[in-house]
Amino acid sequence: MRRNDYLRDMLKSEEHAQDILVSRLDAEKRARRVAEKKAHDAELRVSALLDKVQDLQSKLDEQLCKVTELVSQTAALFMGNGAVILSDSLKESLVGAVRNEFESQKRELVASFNRERQEMLDSFALKLAAKDNEIAMLRGERNGGNHQSPTTSSPEGSSVSQNTGKASRIKQLEQQNANLATAAHGQHTESGKFNHGDRRNEDADTLDLNGENVPDEKIVKLAARIMGNRSCKGRKKPHREQPLFSALDGVDLEQEAMKPEDRRSVVVLRPEGLPSDAYEIGEDVTERLIYVKGYVRPLRIVRKKYRDPRGARYYIRLPEKYKDCMGRTKATDSLVSEVLTRHFEDGMTIGDIELWLKDMGVNFSHATIVGWFELAAGILEPLDKPLQGEIITDEHMHSDESTLKTCDARLPGKGEREEDVEPEEHYFKRWIFCHYSPKRNLTQYIFHDRGRRTREAEQKYLEEVTHKIYLHTDGAMIYKCYDVCELIVRVACLVHMRRPLYKLRHVSEDAKSLVDIIDSIFHSDKEIKKRYRDPDDIKRERNLQLAPLLNDLKQALDRLYNLLDPEKDPELLKAVKYVLVEYPCVLHCLEDGLVDLSNNCCERQIRRIAKYRNNSFFVGSPEAGVRFARLQSVFANIRNHKLNAVQYLCDVFRRIKKTAKEELVNLLPHKWQPLTL
Repeated sequence: MRRNDYLRDMLKSEEHAQDILVSRLDAEKRARRVAEKKAHDAELRVSALLDKVQDLQSKLDEQLCKVTELVSQTAALFMGNGAVILSDSLKESLVGAVRNEFESQKRELVASFNRERQEMLDSFALKLAAKDNEIAMLRGERNGGNHQSPTTSSPEGSSVSQNTGKASRIKQLEQQNANLATAAHGQHTESGKFNHGDRRNEDADTLDLNGENVPDEKIVKLAARIMGNRSCKGRKKPHREQPLFSALDGVDLEQEAMKPEDRRSVVVLRPEGLPSDAYEIGEDVTERLIYVKGYVRPLRIVRKKYRDPRGARYYIRLPEKYKDCMGRTKATDSLVSEVLTRHFEDGMTIGDIELWLKDMGVNFSHATIVGWFELAAGILEPLDKPLQGEIITDEHMHSDESTLKTCDARLPGKGEREEDVEPEEHYFKRWIFCHYSPKRNLTQYIFHDRGRRTREAEQKYLEEVTHKIYLHTDGAMIYKCYDVCELIVRVACLVHMRRPLYKLRHVSEDAKSLVDIIDSIFHSDKEIKKRYRDPDDIKRERNLQLAPLLNDLKQALDRLYNLLDPEKDPELLKAVKYVLVEYPCVLHCLEDGLVDLSNNCCERQIRRIAKYRNNSFFVGSPEAGVRFARLQSVFANIRNHKLNAVQYLCDVFRRIKKTAKEELVNLLPHKWQPLTL
């Protein structure tokens, strides 16, 4: 009986202790919520104080700017640089008062700002310290409560088991959150660095501690396989099998020696003066692919090497007639010229050229064919400077530009914008310039400074101009620097001036009337050129017939510019402004009879770039853009002068390295003459 009473008393005391702990826990939760609310309110107050500090700082900056402006104006007035000049005596009397007033205002502003800022910082520091003390106090109370928790078990239905379950649940959720964060941000092992889809990531550290095998990742296996490979340095790399050369393995050399020299497929060369006791020790083989009117002829040149018992070696160098100007590649100048012609002249893609070569027994990869383009562009590079010199020495020159998609990286600090990148693509919108000389019928494309559309591109091209020239362009801003230049005079394009008005001719009678005036100018100029050939006669007739029409156009533009409402007719007003800005540059057609009213000749030349964009999506690099511009220039001039592209390229490839720098201009299409033996 006494034992039961003792147990009953113990149970009551434990229940009482549990009630006390539950009440303490509830009080701690309430205190924690109150502290969190206070912390949130403190953060809001801190943000408000920071905003106020920024506002005060901005107001101080405005006041300082006003004071600085006032001081600069006053200083300009006293120094005699302003609109009004004061006498020296008056300056001396006013300088002291103004200086004292300025210094006093500045001191007051700085003092008030520092005082308010210091008060805010002190208040913020006090509130922050109070917040830290509250957080530390709460943390200490919570830790103390955890250490004082009894370890005795409680009966069913007690609140201690519920609190213990909640604490364990909270700890479990914290661990799960930590695991999720680790899986999301990557583990410290190879297992968590890569995305494995729906497969569960395995913790390599845990597996290693448990003595289990850590599964190798795919990248680890690949790295192990690469490390296990032997070095390929010094080995002969495998090449594609060439059916044309494989067919020469069984050729009878005696029968080949009986054929004419230009039809032999295998040529065997032996050194002269061989002693009778010399023996063969090997051979050097050179293979060539020659394009001959619809088929490719293989040529294998075998040079025998000998040695005598006394140790002397005998070999023969490759004769001059068997050397090729294309270097170490198997493709000769004839095959490379045919491939270039099919790509740039006929519009065949590189993939189609690869299939065409395979049909003729020539098995080369896409990269090899692109390498031929790069090789040809490198050989033709010395012609760039002479071509530029011939174009800029013409008294009338046309320029324009067009887009060219190019694989490149964004250029920081050079004005790259988001709209310069095609959406969801890896190439940039770059620019290629076209320069045309109507007198010599020469064209040159320039890919300047990684394809940037800048004024420096045109200025660099024209920096060696020494005489007056007329530059025909559109109204782009990169050409505006030549509007007031005396050496290089810009001539506006009347077609570009007509274009925005032509788009509005159906919705505006004023635009239609302006288009009619411009059309009459073109018609009159066409009739003048039909009747007269001499530039002086054309100039005289233009001043008699075109000058009144241009004057009517100017009066109509001025009238519309003053009458149009920007809100009702914004597009028409924009077009009128553009034509008015370009109008002074059109009047240069009255100064010279050879000045053209339009830039259509250059537009026709740059159309080749637009047509090429249908066959190629983009240029692989900025360096490839330079080579592309060079090769396009060559084929544009070949077409302008109606030359045989293969014949011209073969001759230039063979002669360019042997031609002096001063004579390279004779290899340009307008002066080129085939080499006669």
